[in-house]
Amino acid sequence: MIQNKISGIILSLFAVLSLVGCGGGSSTPDNNLSDEVIVTYDDIIHDFKIEFLKDEVYHFPANTPNNEKVSTQPLKQFDFIFVGHDRGTAEEGQNITDIIPGTYTHMLMYIGKDSDGLAYGIEMNANADARLEMKEDGTIHIDGQLYLYCLGSDYTKECPRDDYIRGLETYDYFWAKRVTSPLHESLTAHKDELIAQIKNDLVAKFPFQLPINIDKSKYEIQLVNDGRINGTDCTAYMALLLEEVASVCMDEIHVDADAMRDYYINDPRGQAVYIPAEENPLSSDDLYISELLESNIFSIINNPPRETACPDGREAVGIPTPDKIFNSPSLVEIPQT
Repeated sequence: MIQNKISGIILSLFAVLSLVGCGGGSSTPDNNLSDEVIVTYDDIIHDFKIEFLKDEVYHFPANTPNNEKVSTQPLKQFDFIFVGHDRGTAEEGQNITDIIPGTYTHMLMYIGKDSDGLAYGIEMNANADARLEMKEDGTIHIDGQLYLYCLGSDYTKECPRDDYIRGLETYDYFWAKRVTSPLHESLTAHKDELIAQIKNDLVAKFPFQLPINIDKSKYEIQLVNDGRINGTDCTAYMALLLEEVASVCMDEIHVDADAMRDYYINDPRGQAVYIPAEENPLSSDDLYISELLESNIFSIINNPPRETACPDGREAVGIPTPDKIFNSPSLVEIPQT
């Protein structure tokens, strides 16, 4: 009975976590055709003809946390867009904001413009009507996939239709960053392969995977970093795309089990995270994650070290998060215009 209750608690926690965020083959595109083929919104969103997107600068309207002034950032292909929520004053909003360590809790990647000047990004996200399911092996499943996202045209946010799951307007701040020049040169050199992989994943509806498993017999939450084999979350998709296709590996992007535990127990923001009473199977009160960890009812465990495709042969322990990538020394600021 207690195992079922604990499982219910963890499902409730990661139901909130999943909402914060945060196939077929493809031929290698011919760059010479990019300027000749006319592609519009429907061609991109519904037919995935992203090989014909133009590698043009997109002037992205950005603003930092606690700053209402909009700045324009000139994005290049494969730049990252990071988004997050203000903590606000409402307890529910604060709880959702603080459940993921860091300021930024979701990320996208800019991939180019269509013939009408509309810009597009990609994001991994749970489906709008997705429900969490715990399988017998401890895997927590939620329906989701890789999506295309229409960002709008330069200096506007207008797209023909809102075909995405959660628009950027639902976030309070957005800021883009770019990998360092040597790394970006490598991305450019592997542009065709990157676009082909993204297209394959869009066609195949590459699945969303939460970065945890649960061992109910040991009361352990196990961090998951197993590559692309079972799908990815929003952050891991971006990191693995660069790593496996272009051998571009970003430094200092993972949060390990000790850091997660420390965040919930010692950081004021982490201490404020709770499971609401209506979703708490143990009692009729709110249940704070810090209390659950300190009571040793369950623990957070690292993933087995994953052998990466990085040239330096590094191993990956822990899970990547948007805020860690945002603050990685492998990323730089994009000059504003």
